[in-house]
Amino acid sequence: MKHTIYIETYGCQMNINDTTIVQSIMLSAGYSLADTIADADIILLNTCSVRENAEKKIRNRLTTIYHQLKKRTTNVVFGVLGCMAERLGEGLIDSGKLINIVVGPDEYRRLPELVANCFEGGSEVAVDLCGREVYGDIVPFRSGGATSFISIMRGCNNFCSYCVVPYTRGRERSRSDLSIFSEVE
Repeated sequence: MKHTIYIETYGCQMNINDTTIVQSIMLSAGYSLADTIADADIILLNTCSVRENAEKKIRNRLTTIYHQLKKRTTNVVFGVLGCMAERLGEGLIDSGKLINIVVGPDEYRRLPELVANCFEGGSEVAVDLCGREVYGDIVPFRSGGATSFISIMRGCNNFCSYCVVPYTRGRERSRSDLSIFSEVE
């Protein structure tokens, strides 16, 4: 069976860019993209964790989607990606059994394998910050339009008192010039 994936993105431009990377990874693994939640059997929220209000918004959306999914008779993988996933990790799996996959920003390459495991009946948490991942060899999925984000680095070294980025995306690391130019082309 060919699985379809739907991703909702919340937060910053980096999350928008990460969604295009995840789409590219999943398309390369044989999955297809769905236009709506109703058409998908894999539903992922790419999340922000900058403020408490952002997490509250995500939790409300998770609950709304969960109630929609309870009416389905088919198996659905439902998960959280991004900064909130990285920050809360395993705690998201335990919170009401809504979610069966949690994946942080440095673990997106593993998504096809993790999703397949979830369809086997398990749950998966992958939130290791490797400190090297920049996804420089992955061309993000582009669906048209005149503009696009091109990431030249990931993470941050500043550790501002109000910011979670160094904790949820790791230390600053840059992509190679070659990979940036290749993506631009």
